[in-house]
Amino acid sequence: MMRTMVKSTGIAAIALALMAGGASAVTMKIANVAPADHPSGIVLQEVADELNARENLDLDVQVFNDGVLGGEMETIDQMRSGVLEGQVVQGISILQAYSPVFGVEELPFLFPSRQAAYDAVDGEFGDLIAEEAEEQGFKVLTYWENGFRHFTNSKRPLTEPSDLEGLRFRTAESPIRLDMFAALDASAVAMPFTELYAALQQGVVDGQENPLALIEKASFANVQDYLSLSGHIWNAAPVVVPKAWWDGLDAETQTAIQQAFDNAKTRERQMIAEGDEALLEDLKANGMQVNEVDKEAFRSATEKVWSGWESKIGPDLMELARQIRDSGTE
Repeated sequence: MMRTMVKSTGIAAIALALMAGGASAVTMKIANVAPADHPSGIVLQEVADELNARENLDLDVQVFNDGVLGGEMETIDQMRSGVLEGQVVQGISILQAYSPVFGVEELPFLFPSRQAAYDAVDGEFGDLIAEEAEEQGFKVLTYWENGFRHFTNSKRPLTEPSDLEGLRFRTAESPIRLDMFAALDASAVAMPFTELYAALQQGVVDGQENPLALIEKASFANVQDYLSLSGHIWNAAPVVVPKAWWDGLDAETQTAIQQAFDNAKTRERQMIAEGDEALLEDLKANGMQVNEVDKEAFRSATEKVWSGWESKIGPDLMELARQIRDSGTE
């Protein structure tokens, strides 16, 4: 009798668990190393709120800004292992750990303008990146913006490439960006963004390079004296999910998620672009000395990065990159 009761109780527990599992919402945990008040953090939360409010969806979108789940490589690995269901990756090139093709975004001075960058990622260039991502187990939903990167440091203004000599910079875990620093005869160390402020504060590194929105939101003006407007790299901020997870969703949920992130793209990009002028004034007010750079000198100094990455990126994508670079001027 006791064995029968135990068996019945066990079956009932399994049945309840299955019922609960069937009724539970689809969880979508999304990571972002940028602060919650950065445009990508703000818009990401807006998208989550919109999707969670949809009565026809059984979806629970959870946002984790400020790098609370770890650096970008950590969270990308978490996506691939099924721990996370999404990430706003602050640069296509961050995915280089899975394929060198993703380094194409960071060919120095690739994008002559913001519009050229938008046209590229919304067109054939972005399609080729998305195809490579799927081969590596990721689905690119859309391309938001991180922005044009600029140098900051605590020692001196950077006007010519030679001004970087003797300085130690932090860079993202991006091989092509390390090659760029090597071409400029600068010392660079790969480090997660979540560790950067402390490294600057403690003098572990002299400088870093990021878009204005991240420089301002991360309060780098407190630990950096000089901002040099190089605009050497433009980074997209692709919204990426694990392909296996995506393929397991029903069509209605896929459509709702895709449309929500697509629709938010324009707002996120506008916040980045329109904020740059005001951010520059804020950084000046916070004590940073701002200077222009000799971009032609920097372009010439980093040309070797293009030739060095030809075989890693492949001829077709490199040819497209050259077309983008030559499509206009700032």
